[in-house]
Amino acid sequence: MNHRIEKLTYIALLLTLAVGCSSTRNLFVPSVSKSLATTSQPTTLQKTQGSNPEIPNQLVTPASLVVDESTTDGEDVVNAEPIPVALPEPMELDSQEPDLTVEEPTELESPEVVELGPPAAPAAIAVIRSVRNHFPLVQQAEASRVIASGEALSASGAFDHKLDGYSNAQPMDYYENNWHKWGVKRDTMWGGQVAAGYKLGRGSFEPWYKERETNDLGEFGVSLTAPIGRDWAIDANRAELWRAQLERNRVEPFIQAQLLMAIRDGMHSYWTWIAAGENLRIAEDVLQLGIDRAKYLKRQVEEGEKAEIDIVDNRRIIVSRESKVTLARRKLAQAGYKLSLFLRDSSGTPVVYDDPALRLGFPKVDTPNELTFDADVQMAQDNRPELQELQVVRRQLSVAYQQALNETRADIDAGVFVGQDIGAATKSRDKSETELEATLTVSVPLERRKALGKVRQLRGKFAQFRSKLQFAEEKIATEVQIARAALVAAAERVEQNSEALELAARMREAEQRLYEEGQSTLFNLNLREQQQAEAAGGLVESQLEFFTALADYTAALGLDGTDLEFIYAADEQAAEEEP
Repeated sequence: MNHRIEKLTYIALLLTLAVGCSSTRNLFVPSVSKSLATTSQPTTLQKTQGSNPEIPNQLVTPASLVVDESTTDGEDVVNAEPIPVALPEPMELDSQEPDLTVEEPTELESPEVVELGPPAAPAAIAVIRSVRNHFPLVQQAEASRVIASGEALSASGAFDHKLDGYSNAQPMDYYENNWHKWGVKRDTMWGGQVAAGYKLGRGSFEPWYKERETNDLGEFGVSLTAPIGRDWAIDANRAELWRAQLERNRVEPFIQAQLLMAIRDGMHSYWTWIAAGENLRIAEDVLQLGIDRAKYLKRQVEEGEKAEIDIVDNRRIIVSRESKVTLARRKLAQAGYKLSLFLRDSSGTPVVYDDPALRLGFPKVDTPNELTFDADVQMAQDNRPELQELQVVRRQLSVAYQQALNETRADIDAGVFVGQDIGAATKSRDKSETELEATLTVSVPLERRKALGKVRQLRGKFAQFRSKLQFAEEKIATEVQIARAALVAAAERVEQNSEALELAARMREAEQRLYEEGQSTLFNLNLREQQQAEAAGGLVESQLEFFTALADYTAALGLDGTDLEFIYAADEQAAEEEP
């Protein structure tokens, strides 16, 4: 029975290693668990957009950001499919304990409970999905769809059917009568108006109001008004409707821009949190050197090999390093709180990862491919939502300009009315014949200053728009260049700092041997340890610069969470597989 329990305990410990986060790594060396390698072939990505034909529906993922096809352990990494618009929720961590129940227990009343390790730390793609689904500022931007839809619905109300009518009674007068007129009218999309109604007039009417009198059962009439000059091709109602419909198209690039900024800021917070965890590990590792040396010095002093003052000096070193560990823990906690703004659960509640054991390392850093630079600039020009939004604004200005020109024309309307009385004829018997009436109305301001002033305003706005569009295109190209330069420089710094760390580690090991042989001092050894810690910190700093530059670069290219699946899919898989 004891042998069986030991076997179950061993299995549980293996499960603990499989799901927990590894807390033991090589001294001072930032962990590398995944790769963002460069290939020479770009990947074509189909991106689903709305019905707006001006928004491109294809994005090309730059070759410099394609995930490496192989991992360090030799397993293939399959390129992830583009995630749908309705992204899945971040994976819920399984906290259920393994079933260790022993059949027919005779010696133990209850099985031993084996504690599992801490939940896995979040991967980068989980932060992106959380931002897409739950980030409040993105949801605020998405609410613009409802606002724009309401504006379009309100503008279409100008073409609603309208019930129009009145009733009048004159019971006490020389001419006693009552008359009623009710009907339905509607403005049309070609600038005119159609109406149909019913009129009933009974009693004795003044001679100058004889048109109010009808036959016994009243009069049915139909009228039509059509513009001949102004309002033929466009009018105020249609201009407002078209502007509101274009506004619905404009909010989509606006939402996309807010999403890009939120994902960029979220990735900045994520990599800052990763760097804070690495800095804490470095501080703990260098502290552990002093703690381990305290035991060694105590034994050496007892044997007379070392001076007792070395114990005091080593204690000073330990206290100083403990202070740095405390500072590193505070920075890690603060980074976790900031990350929680972007990392949320399925209900939208911020998730705080403040456990020091939940620490991931940086992925492998590879220098971007310079051959794809020109293609990346062009892709940024095609993808960036700012340019797409400006194109919609241009169409809105065009609608306003056409309406301003329309108002400079003469207002000439032609109308026709057809009416027929039914029922018993009046005394005058002049209402039974079908009535046909044609009208022509003309109205135009002679100076037309109001209309010409609007035309001048819109010409100025078009000049502003052209300058704004030119600057936006140049700014996007500049942002890509700046982000690319930062990315390349950070990759070079990572390589340089990696070599510096390796050299510092060799020097510390050599100094350690000299100290143990009595040929060096604790002061020199402490100096070498500090140099190695500084080199490790410099490597972490350069890695943070690289991945924040990567976030800036992908945002400059106009890549959103769907596109970044290709970049961070290996990151997520490595995080799930890391023991």
